[in-house]
Amino acid sequence: MRYSRRLTAVLILLVTSAYLVQADAGTGIRLLPVPAVTIPAGQVMCSSDLTQRKFQTTPRSLSGVATEVTEITGNETRRRLLAGRPIPLSALATPMAVKRGSKVTASYVEAWLSISTQLLALEDGGVGDIISLRNTSTGMVVNAEILSDGGIAVKSE
Repeated sequence: MRYSRRLTAVLILLVTSAYLVQADAGTGIRLLPVPAVTIPAGQVMCSSDLTQRKFQTTPRSLSGVATEVTEITGNETRRRLLAGRPIPLSALATPMAVKRGSKVTASYVEAWLSISTQLLALEDGGVGDIISLRNTSTGMVVNAEILSDGGIAVKSE
């Protein structure tokens, strides 16, 4: 009888110490944002596309995974996201303001001169990116910056 009490006490001590070591390692239950339904590639995420789900996590399991809704909303999906699964940060990208092959109106503004023309985008780009565009009438290739309003500003060289 006495032997079994000691054995029980030792087992409780081992289990408790293992739990404390695990807790010190950063392991715990955490709510993470996940897709409420399967999201196709190319969709811009909004908060209504998301829900919260509990996961047992460690600092290592959280690396490269979106932990806050603000990391997800406003970004475009690069690949399909499965419902109820954590969202890898590598599956999200800044939405493209200009798609390759689309026609855009570009403007060049100098102190007293303003020129606007239609250009063909030769590459994808987000706001603030400098991309190559071709003038369809002359064939000349220019580099221009994508503005936040969706316009294109040709820079002087």
